[in-house]
Amino acid sequence: MPDVRICEMGPRDGLQSLPKDRLVPTEAKVALIEALAACGLDFIEAGSFVSRRAVPQLADSDELLDKLQKRAGVDYAALVPNMKNYARFQGSGFTTVAIFVSASEAYSQFNTRQSIEESMAAAGEVAAAARTDGYGLRAHLSAAFQDIDGGDSDLKIVVDLARRLLELGCDHVALADTKGTTDPRRTRAVLEAVDRGVGLERMTVHFHDSYGMGLANSLVSYECGLRLFDTSIGGIGGTPFKALANGPGGGGNVTTEELVYMFERMGVSTGVDFDGLLQAAEIVKEIVAETGGPPPPSKMLR
Repeated sequence: MPDVRICEMGPRDGLQSLPKDRLVPTEAKVALIEALAACGLDFIEAGSFVSRRAVPQLADSDELLDKLQKRAGVDYAALVPNMKNYARFQGSGFTTVAIFVSASEAYSQFNTRQSIEESMAAAGEVAAAARTDGYGLRAHLSAAFQDIDGGDSDLKIVVDLARRLLELGCDHVALADTKGTTDPRRTRAVLEAVDRGVGLERMTVHFHDSYGMGLANSLVSYECGLRLFDTSIGGIGGTPFKALANGPGGGGNVTTEELVYMFERMGVSTGVDFDGLLQAAEIVKEIVAETGGPPPPSKMLR
């Protein structure tokens, strides 16, 4: 068994951030997802069942997996915010439902036009249906480190929501630095609080990289005992709204190939074929170029 597990976010969190006027062909997404699975990544978030108008780059999630050669042992996850969209998810071929709530009341209203409690209620309905139907289940907990106003998150809220999401049956809960502005000291404080409250065994971290601290925050997370990490091939994606980035416009996600390289150099096994990962990164580079988006942040691709 590898020492750490990588949860790949590029085909969902990454591709959704690309320009809306030049859509990524489904066939290109299929090639990317198959390349990621082939190099040993066994959790890939690849779809999103939200408004097609809001996220046009993922409007083909309904039929995406029909064209995919699925690999045994790989969890294929998709974001599902409510029961209306859960109906679309069913029969799509995805194996894991990803629900989401926010630890910030302001961000919850900004992102979903719902309060935290309203979002939790919607997530709870989806979670119950997913468990009844035999799907895997994970959760994204947004604004777990920093609020969107630049202040610190409320640790009591973060721990309480993490506990409640686990009680819904989530296999793991991703603590997200939505704005991408947290730092290693704050990362340690949040993870220590969560560890005291619910433990870290089923926690993962989802760092955006607005100020270049993603790898440093990931290393601190490992030192705290966390063993699950969300990353994105090529580093694409990041803060979903430029208005939240307070400067660099999002900065991307922690880059899969850079995190894998760091851990493997440290003697921490990831179970990922690095050469295959670089080939997948080249596919991302081509996809981004075709959409006219800025080059992926990955230093290895540069």
